[in-house]
Amino acid sequence: MHNLQKLRVYHVARENLRTIITLTKSMRDFGDLKNQIQRSALSVVSNIAEATGTNSPANFNRFLGYAKASNRELQTQLEILADLNPHNKTQTTIQNIDHVGAMLYKLMNNSS
Repeated sequence: MHNLQKLRVYHVARENLRTIITLTKSMRDFGDLKNQIQRSALSVVSNIAEATGTNSPANFNRFLGYAKASNRELQTQLEILADLNPHNKTQTTIQNIDHVGAMLYKLMNNSS
């Protein structure tokens, strides 16, 4: 179906995951937000990978849809973090996450 290593969105999502881990590494406040942010970022990458392991366009798009939903969840969580801690530099990361969402949308539309 699709070669995971050739999907640019996969590599950009992995870079976002690395950025998220670095960004949240020292977070102590805000309850479970740190864990949820990290899990959402991991879910984006994992669902893109899972999409490439399917054997039908419908399943491919289904997993890309999960990745897109997790990506939106991640973006929202970072917006909440920015609201709670205005000194946290999340704006560039939020823009990168939005870019992944656009890439996923385009990939889903091109594979239908």
